[in-house]
Amino acid sequence: MDRLLDSAPTAQTNQIVGVATFEVVFDSAPGTAVKKIYANGRMRARLIVCVSCLDSEGREVRPAPEILESLKLIEYFGGADLGSHWSVSEKPNKYRHDMSGAGGRSRRHIGEFDDKVVRIERWVSCEQPDEKRIAAAITLPNGRLVKSNNPSAPFGGSDSSVTLNAIAPVQYGLENFRLTKVDEFSGTDRSICKWYLGLYLGGEKVPLAGWFSPGFDSESEVEIYCNSWRQGTWEYPQYIVCAIADDHHGMINMWLPKDSADHSGRVKENYLISVNDRPGEISLVQGFSGWADRSVSANTQPFAITVLDDFGTAHNFQIVTNSNSFELELK
Repeated sequence: MDRLLDSAPTAQTNQIVGVATFEVVFDSAPGTAVKKIYANGRMRARLIVCVSCLDSEGREVRPAPEILESLKLIEYFGGADLGSHWSVSEKPNKYRHDMSGAGGRSRRHIGEFDDKVVRIERWVSCEQPDEKRIAAAITLPNGRLVKSNNPSAPFGGSDSSVTLNAIAPVQYGLENFRLTKVDEFSGTDRSICKWYLGLYLGGEKVPLAGWFSPGFDSESEVEIYCNSWRQGTWEYPQYIVCAIADDHHGMINMWLPKDSADHSGRVKENYLISVNDRPGEISLVQGFSGWADRSVSANTQPFAITVLDDFGTAHNFQIVTNSNSFELELK
C-alpha cells in the first residue's frame, strides 16, 4: 500500500468517476519545478503526488485505496514509463536527497488543510545522466486512465509535472581521502590502534555513509589483513591483524594471541574496541601481538574497498598494510 502523508474517510469505489486534484510536486518550497540529483542509482529525490477525486454527484472526495494503488510515475511527454535506468521507491534511504542540504525540511502544502486531498510520496533515483519531466497516472474504477500530463482529458485531466535532472556524480581523487591513526591501547606485549578513513575537500569533511567490498559482508566486522606467523620481537611484532567495522555497530572485537596455548592453538584475548565514534568516517582497528599463531591463515593482500559518500556516490581504492612500518596506506 502507498505511503500516505495524511488519512481520512474515503468515498466508496463505485461512486468515483473522475479526479478533482492531480498534481506532482517536490517536497521543497512551493514553485520548485526542477531539481538535480546525482545519477548514481542511490540518491533519491522526494516527490509528492496530490490526489482528490470526483464522485457521481460532482463532489470532491478522497480517492479509494484501490485507486491509490494504481498510481505510477510516467514521462510527461508521451506518458511512457520512466525507463529502465530510473527507479521509483515508496521509501527513502540513508543518502541525502537534496544537494543543498535544505530539501525535505519543508513540505509543499497542497492539500494540507483539505481532508479530501491525499498526498503520496515517491522517491526517485537514476543510474545514468539524464533529464526527465515526470508526471503521474492513476486508474479509476471504471478503467479510465487519468494522467497529470493531459489537461484537456474528460473527468478531470490536469497539467502538472516536475523535472529531475540526473547529473554525473562527483568523483573524488585519492588525495581527498585521509587515514588518521589514534593509539587506543599499548602494552609490553600487545597494542591496539584505531584508524579513521575520511573524505575531505579543502579542509571540510564530506561525510561517508558506508562501504562494501566484493565477497565481504559490510554489515559485520571484516578482517582485512592478518600476518599471523612471522619471526621477530615485540619491537617487530609476530602477529598483526586489521579489521574494518560496519557503520551500524558501536564496538568491534579484536582478538590477539597470548603467551599460552592449548590443543586448538594459541590462546587469544579479546579486546572490545569502540568504533564509529567519528560521524561520517569509517573505523578500522589494528592489533599487534608479540606472539604468533600458526593456526590462523595469513591474509596480506591489498583490500579492495568501495566507500559511499552521503549522496551515495561510490569511490574505489585499496587499503594496504605497509610491510615494513605496518602503517595503513591508500592506493
